[in-house]
Amino acid sequence: MRAALNIQPRVIHEELYSVHGDQAPCLRTVERWFQRFREGQVELDDEARSGRPIAVTTPDNIEQVRGNSPDVDEHVLQDQGSRSKEINNRRGGEEEEPNKWSTESMPSKEKAYYMKCKKYYHITEMPLISISDDIFRDDIELNLASLVFVIDEDDNAFDEKIFLNRIYSILNIDHVDIKIMQKGCIKVVAEIFKNFDSKFKKIEIKALYKSLTDEIQKELGKLKIFFMFMGDIKALYEKQISRYEVTLYPEWNLLYAIGHTYWTGALQDGRDRGNQPYYWWCICYHGTKFSHGLSILLSGLAPASRAQHGEGIYATPSIIYASHPRYAEVKKLASSNEKSFFKNGNYVQFVLQCRVHPKDIKKIAYETLDASTTIDSNIDNNAIEWVIDSKGKPVVDFNDPDSTVVCTGLMIRVTDNHPGLLPESEWWFKSHLCTNERCCQLGINLEDLNEKILNGEKSIILYE
Repeated sequence: MRAALNIQPRVIHEELYSVHGDQAPCLRTVERWFQRFREGQVELDDEARSGRPIAVTTPDNIEQVRGNSPDVDEHVLQDQGSRSKEINNRRGGEEEEPNKWSTESMPSKEKAYYMKCKKYYHITEMPLISISDDIFRDDIELNLASLVFVIDEDDNAFDEKIFLNRIYSILNIDHVDIKIMQKGCIKVVAEIFKNFDSKFKKIEIKALYKSLTDEIQKELGKLKIFFMFMGDIKALYEKQISRYEVTLYPEWNLLYAIGHTYWTGALQDGRDRGNQPYYWWCICYHGTKFSHGLSILLSGLAPASRAQHGEGIYATPSIIYASHPRYAEVKKLASSNEKSFFKNGNYVQFVLQCRVHPKDIKKIAYETLDASTTIDSNIDNNAIEWVIDSKGKPVVDFNDPDSTVVCTGLMIRVTDNHPGLLPESEWWFKSHLCTNERCCQLGINLEDLNEKILNGEKSIILYE
């Protein structure tokens, strides 16, 4: 073990890089391994990824450290030796692993929350992923970083070791400390990055969160993980309780379209609704991917990655503009789960209806789709995009009382044929429209859509 010989992390990193090139771990990761070894933490892995050194604290290693570092505290070395002896005893079968299965039943509010997440998983085949808000706040300490998985599997068929090895491989992390497992739907609660201070815990969790591409989420879905959480577990429980206590009024699940008008009073009646007159808060729309439709409502609204007008949350006062496939993915309904959820429809789009206070609108700007025609007759093309101040938060949580955006509804458009065939979508074909799924998620080959137009096919919105 190179660390036992007191070889510095930078030298170890250079040696690994000379052998493995870009696949070698970064210097900061090597420094972390080095620190853990010196503290006596055991690192074992059957598959050393990217040339990762396998470190085991043994009496021989301790003697090497003692010989190379005479100033090392003797009590630390004795503690390391005790850990080594305990681990060797476990390998010899003299001591069994502690039982981590909880005997407590899952609270009803928590179970109700997971049932909603499971519906999301059955439709998208990916877990719903959430992160605690304090990860993005510098004024809150993160003393304990938790990683939670909820799995749609019978506990009798669950193998903890196989599961962890797959997690290590998919997420490229080297150790989690499982604290408790709960039956029902299997819930695994683990501690991560426990040797780091609050600042570095947050850095590592943010890096892990940003690394969760659709491909990685699909791999997690193959493990039957339907919910994943990172951060302060107290924040998760608080969110579950608040979600459970939110009252939804079915009488407001109405049809919002031409000919469907429900407000008969004055728009500015002088009544205060909250601490400001209701009409001060502007209505805007935010198109989203199909898989994000429900996830956003549970986890928050992420700022735009395509930041033409600057950093912030992108929205528009025009639902017509928000419905373009660059912003609102066109999803063709294929699976039985999707069909049962959206009844007789063949295509669906999600758009979030939001409210924002005018003081938080940083910029009102032109459209960015190179449209050669009027997009929405009610709104000028030069004032159709809004950039909303996110106050430096990568995720805006709708539970946050200081959020600059308040989500007031999830607008769902279900059609019998492709929505590009609707009259209000004709402007799509006089603007940017492509087959690159990273740009425009059409849900159909563009040539096939053009052929539908040539054949005179139409589309109608389904209101049931």
